[in-house]
Amino acid sequence: MEVLQHVPYFSCRLSLLALLVAGIAAAQPAPPAHQLRQRALSLQTTSPVEASVQVAKGVLTTLTFDSQLLPKSVMVQGRDTHFERFVVEERTITLKPKVDLTADERLLLTVRFADGAAPQEAIFILIPADEQVDAAVEVVRRARNAEALQLELTQVQAQLAALQGRCGDGGPTGLILSGLLDSDVSTSVFKAAVAPGNASGLKVERGVGYRTRAWTVVTVRVRNLVGQRVWRPGVARLSTARGQSIQVKSLRTDKPQLAPGEEGLVLVETGAPVWQAEEELLLELSDTANGRALPIRGVRL
Repeated sequence: MEVLQHVPYFSCRLSLLALLVAGIAAAQPAPPAHQLRQRALSLQTTSPVEASVQVAKGVLTTLTFDSQLLPKSVMVQGRDTHFERFVVEERTITLKPKVDLTADERLLLTVRFADGAAPQEAIFILIPADEQVDAAVEVVRRARNAEALQLELTQVQAQLAALQGRCGDGGPTGLILSGLLDSDVSTSVFKAAVAPGNASGLKVERGVGYRTRAWTVVTVRVRNLVGQRVWRPGVARLSTARGQSIQVKSLRTDKPQLAPGEEGLVLVETGAPVWQAEEELLLELSDTANGRALPIRGVRL
């Protein structure tokens, strides 16, 4: 009987103790949240470089490089004991610590580059974060000094000269000088036909074909009927009546899109023709955004 009387007393003491512990725990300040930051590191020297990177438990840190790495040469201290994730790709390293580094702890991350240019190696010192964690670090290695810029400018000028030599002044004389326009060019005006019942909401006004030994171009004027959605031709398919597919080199328009009731010119270029001049072709123009397709028969090139 005496034991039963003491049970409420002990229960009360345990309850008070639990509340006291909970109150003390609640009074402890929560650890401050880390601020994530992005920054860039420059390795533009001829000798191995050391740079620090701040990391924290449970936070992803990604290093992105402008040069290709040798993934098998990448090494980090404490790989098994300190990291829950460590992934090396051709130009990125992603790591996620599973423990916080102590105040005086330092881990070395060593990387080597695939191209053999200086610096061939870089060492990153992983240190515990304070208020900020390096979530994204862009590592710039390629030199951008005056000599490198001059070399790049010379290469661009050479490319420009080659294009100018091929295209001349960009007008009709340029086409002739480039060899893209010669005496064998022929044109054909054709009556484009759209299958009855086509639900594209588009109408073909007329078509013209241009043919040389080296290339062909078909042009059609298309009208987007009133009440239809905006039409943006993004895909062109060309084939013979026998079903042979013809490779399309480019699709161009004089307007980026056709509003309801608006008309525009569509130009489709191919390489050297492999079909007969009198052969009838099928041209299909499609809007990649909404799938509105316009099949055009009677095309002649």
